[in-house]
Amino acid sequence: MPALPANFLNILKSKLETDFVPLLPELLNKQRPKADQDKKQLSRAFSGFVLHKMLNLGIADAAQSVVDDFDDNGLDAIHYEATSKTLYLVQTKFRERDQFDEVDAIRFRNGADLLLAQRYDRFNANVQNRKAELDDAFDEAERIQLVVAYIGTGFSAHANAALKELTENVDHHEVQAGRLRPDIAEYGPEKVQADLLAEQSVGVVNDSLRLSKWQHLGGHRDTHIGVALVSDLVALHQTHKKALYERNIRYFLGTRESNVNMSIQDTLRTAPDEFFYLNNGVTALADQVESTKGTKADKRLRLRGLSVINGAQTISSAAEFVAQNPGCDISNAKVLVTIIKADSEGKFGRSVTRARNHQNPVSTGNFASLDPRQEELRRELAYLGYSYHYRPEATPRNAEASTSIITIEQALKALALFEVDSRYPYWLKNEISRFQNAESSEYQALFTPTLTGAQLVNKVKFFRFVRDVLASNAAATRGAEGLFYKHGAFVVAAVLAKRCRTRFNEADVLQQAQLNTLLSAPLDQCRQACWDKARPLVGQGRSVLSYFQNQGSTVRLLDGCMSAIYGLEQAEAYQAVKQVADRRETFPQERVFRYLATQAPQI
Repeated sequence: MPALPANFLNILKSKLETDFVPLLPELLNKQRPKADQDKKQLSRAFSGFVLHKMLNLGIADAAQSVVDDFDDNGLDAIHYEATSKTLYLVQTKFRERDQFDEVDAIRFRNGADLLLAQRYDRFNANVQNRKAELDDAFDEAERIQLVVAYIGTGFSAHANAALKELTENVDHHEVQAGRLRPDIAEYGPEKVQADLLAEQSVGVVNDSLRLSKWQHLGGHRDTHIGVALVSDLVALHQTHKKALYERNIRYFLGTRESNVNMSIQDTLRTAPDEFFYLNNGVTALADQVESTKGTKADKRLRLRGLSVINGAQTISSAAEFVAQNPGCDISNAKVLVTIIKADSEGKFGRSVTRARNHQNPVSTGNFASLDPRQEELRRELAYLGYSYHYRPEATPRNAEASTSIITIEQALKALALFEVDSRYPYWLKNEISRFQNAESSEYQALFTPTLTGAQLVNKVKFFRFVRDVLASNAAATRGAEGLFYKHGAFVVAAVLAKRCRTRFNEADVLQQAQLNTLLSAPLDQCRQACWDKARPLVGQGRSVLSYFQNQGSTVRLLDGCMSAIYGLEQAEAYQAVKQVADRRETFPQERVFRYLATQAPQI
């Protein structure tokens, strides 16, 4: 089992320090070095985090359940849940590189053994001070549950066996016999990551909707079809807002952006009883659908995990109309609604979303919203202080001017610059759509499962820095050189990016001051060297723009710039690679460019 990835470990540490550490019981031994105390506080806070997530316990209550200290005798947290009459004994291991091993388990076993015997005198003051509370818990508890939590590489078989010696010993402590659960509750890296991401989710929509002329289509896919009042759908919008459309390919564009949306509102204003006949209808997915009492043709459906996947424009336009025209009667406006029982984030749910939206004009870029990796990145970037917009049509108007907003177009451009494929600078200039289709190999090469939020932020910062500097150079320089900085910017950026691959793939986000210091001089050198290489080429009777509109020309220039700037023009290995022709190469001069990229001197 892999350990908690470094990017999520950083997020977890930040959350522990901010939310949990201030609420923990004071450390009993403050004579230890500060570094040891800080490390211990994070470990203690993790115990509180585990209880908070596993039991949906308030942060303050979870933190106060921690008994961990420098002398905890194998128990890190103790909590009694009165509603389930369960006493939880928790042992955590906050070391990212290690397993929860047999030594840890034996220590936990021995500590649990002593507590089950109610030997409070063998524990630190955090336990002893809770004697009365724990006595009551032992009197009332119907179940005692051991919990093992870790962020490292797993829960070893030997550790499990050591704990089973305690849980499966039916003669152990007569008083506790029958209450100690034989299973060990685990809380590992996958659950930590999932719970962190869930904190940044938009929210789950649980509500109800009345359908007239209701039909239930059972069989392979549980489907409900009927007619809903537009006013009822508006009420859902008013209650849940953005969460109602979270898995929609497009959010509402606004009436100023779409003739369709203006038409929807005109119909509501002039002929609401005709609305049903002039609208394509609404499609939604729901995790659970339950029909309540009603007539055969008139049902109210209870819906859990509701998501409108097609029809956001219909509902949102109607909601906007109602808000702007409070006295207008739309009670006769109706619309056809189809509700399919399916997980909106599952494979089938994404397939339905894609199919239903093919009926209307939707750019390929919108379909990236169906890639669960995009939503995962959005949630991770929220922890880093960035708002990530992967639905192009929902991007705020001020996105380009904001340093805290990252768009999917900025993301794909930034990521593409760091790739080895020699065609990417040309495509970034002329065929950006290649990267926008979530099913294309180009898109998948960028948004890999291993891409972290910090890496994405750093590369976007790189892209913005180079873009802005070269734009300034272009504005300040006349003639072909200025046009080169404008049209050849992706070539310059791609050459420099290869020198930053190590630094920009680290787990921490670079601060702007660091970025300026790191890139200013290398970019100036790279810009000048690239222009020196391009000058004789773009002056051969061709416009600068037309030069970069030719893939072959762009690839040759990229080769020349990389070999010159990396100091490899005369290298025997470089010359040898250039002589090798391989028809199996997946892109032009693959061997050459892979060699150049690996040899690029790192900043």
